[in-house]
Amino acid sequence: MSKTAVLILAAGASKRIGKPKQLLPYKESNLLLEKIKQFQSVEKVQVFVVLGAYFKEIIPMLRELPVKVVMNENWKEGMGSSLSKGIELIKKKELFDRVLITLSDLPLMESSHYEDMIALSKNAGKRIIQTTYEHGAAGVPAIFDKSLFRRLSQLTDENGAKSLIKTYKKEVLELRSKTPFFDVDTLEAYQQLLKLS
Repeated sequence: MSKTAVLILAAGASKRIGKPKQLLPYKESNLLLEKIKQFQSVEKVQVFVVLGAYFKEIIPMLRELPVKVVMNENWKEGMGSSLSKGIELIKKKELFDRVLITLSDLPLMESSHYEDMIALSKNAGKRIIQTTYEHGAAGVPAIFDKSLFRRLSQLTDENGAKSLIKTYKKEVLELRSKTPFFDVDTLEAYQQLLKLS
């Protein structure tokens, strides 16, 4: 039975905000919990969350949830470090056909986009599904086939999986997002998000 690992990267220190952006109030709870909630309606997925800088502050609210938590002690090394740490655990379990990588601070992304990505990954015959946005931007969320798990687990730099996508560009299929790219990296962006909600 085809199964998808969902890897939510939430290890950063939110330096520009000055407090854990994962815990910023949003909708009925906060940014991270709302992101996790998006996958509750998606079939055959297991959610993994990579924590780092604010592990102690965030872990209590995840204990009752059906998620696997990964602690990245080297979170200061950047996104590639968190990604590889999460993939190590996913690879060990030998249960998953693909991994869907996303961030805790992409609040406008809808569950339907994740579902469409998983369906494409199952049926399109490509090893990487990448999200594209207006104005040509591309990146997360992205899906990688299990045949790339070993390569993902070796990533170390701050650019996450960009180098891997470049290497395997013939294996990439792009899916256009219906919502614009919007991440919460500053308090100004957060205020804008609250106005949009």
